[in-house]
Amino acid sequence: MEPYERTPRETIWRIRQVASPTDERRVLIADDDISATRATVLALEDAGFVVRATHTGLDAVGVARKWRPATVLLDLTMPLGDGWEAAEVIRAADPTMLLMAHTSSSDYADWERSQRTGFDAYFVKPTEPGRIIKVLEQYFLQQPDA
Repeated sequence: MEPYERTPRETIWRIRQVASPTDERRVLIADDDISATRATVLALEDAGFVVRATHTGLDAVGVARKWRPATVLLDLTMPLGDGWEAAEVIRAADPTMLLMAHTSSSDYADWERSQRTGFDAYFVKPTEPGRIIKVLEQYFLQQPDA
């Protein structure tokens, strides 16, 4: 994609293979927009995912390390560590984790930086929850046999 092209509202660069089977489909959401986070949490829980939420990049890193979710949905512009910084730390600790950017930014530079940082997907808000759920379902369906 050339810099003058419009950033797509949804980009899936890759769906990683789940490293080990799990009974819980854990998803961590990190977003400083509390109302939007609540709505996303409810949609994912209704779809059968086990969800936790944080509101800063620093908290996202801490919860990811302790709780070990299979996937993290990160806003890019949060206080105390933005989504890119959090993604770099999380990716270094667990290269198999599915990382998805969920941002209001449709700026090409942010899209490109997200790809370079190691995000697996990029969604521009507002996003239909069903689109995120579809990607999560694809990810968890790829689990190796126990």
